[in-house]
Amino acid sequence: MLKNELISSIENPEIKLAAEAQAGDTLAEETLIRNYSGIVYKKARVYFMAGADAEDVVQEGMIGLLKAVRSYDADKNASFGTYADRCVTNQIISAIRSADRIKHKPLNTSVSLSRPVGQEGASAGAADTAEITLGDTLRTDPADGPDEMLIIKDVTYYILNNGDNIFSDFEMKVLNEYTKGFTTSQIAERLGKSSKSVDNALQRTKKKVVNYLWK
Repeated sequence: MLKNELISSIENPEIKLAAEAQAGDTLAEETLIRNYSGIVYKKARVYFMAGADAEDVVQEGMIGLLKAVRSYDADKNASFGTYADRCVTNQIISAIRSADRIKHKPLNTSVSLSRPVGQEGASAGAADTAEITLGDTLRTDPADGPDEMLIIKDVTYYILNNGDNIFSDFEMKVLNEYTKGFTTSQIAERLGKSSKSVDNALQRTKKKVVNYLWK
């Protein structure tokens, strides 16, 4: 733990709060959690997609935020906000992937991108959409689907930072451009490829993201 005189010399407010929290100051810990709880609720809104209890996702996110407060190292990590975002994301995705189908059914269904959207309450005239999954609805134009784009960015980061790489070299190039906010046509121009090949690569990466999350 840092000594009090060292903590008092820290100028950055969030770094100082983190240091105080790690030194045992519960008020500092509560302040950081309150200040950054918006990250948790944003993630919960994005990952909660199938009518289950959203509190399951929120609870996992809060665990991730608490881990961020207690493990943040200003010398090794970026800003606390960036670090907290990653810790929250990792906790939620890890919980989703490891959740027992029955014991944690609400959490399992909360991000069921592979469930057919017409599976529940489908009318007779909706048979043509019964096999369309939430994963299929992830758009390839960042401007049209910010929530979908966030899921892809989050899971891609999680995959790469957990020692896995399920994407081809071309798919990684497309993903890198996509996560910068470029559209399919812009990516095609930047990479010197056809829009069709870029779109196909994005479709493949979306399926891989969904499969990875639920394998």
